[in-house]
Amino acid sequence: MTVAIRTARAGEENGVKALLAETWHDAHDAVLGAARVDEITGRWHSPDRLAEQIGDPKVLFLVAEDEGGRLVGHAMAQMDADGGLHLVRLYVRPGFQGQGLGTRLLDEVLARHQGARFLRLEVQAHSRDAIRFYERQGLKTVADTSETGGYTDVPALVMEKPLA
Repeated sequence: MTVAIRTARAGEENGVKALLAETWHDAHDAVLGAARVDEITGRWHSPDRLAEQIGDPKVLFLVAEDEGGRLVGHAMAQMDADGGLHLVRLYVRPGFQGQGLGTRLLDEVLARHQGARFLRLEVQAHSRDAIRFYERQGLKTVADTSETGGYTDVPALVMEKPLA
């Protein structure tokens, strides 16, 4: 199956929200519970918030679309003031995981930010598959927000990789 990666367009917020909700439930329900996942995704991935992000020229908001027009992946990134590239989100719909799409999305993010000095992201501490994926991409854990509080109430690891 062919999957195209492109910049998201206005009006795709609900499709992205559905992708994020499905992916979050698949990855986090066993640890956080479905109700907690609904609360988090409702707050973090509301259509209004997603529309703001899609329209923000400082934000790279990518989607991966299959031949039928279904959104099957998403990545969002932006440059930080310190020259780092912050990967805010990278998600692949459960039925499409393990086929290289996450790597393709990450490669596209990096190709569009060639001046970045390093890549930084946060990943939920219980997301062993995601952590292994990022480790295979060369990222290393540099902090644990369960000890520092982080910006969220879900314990996470901060991972980084030098780029330049």
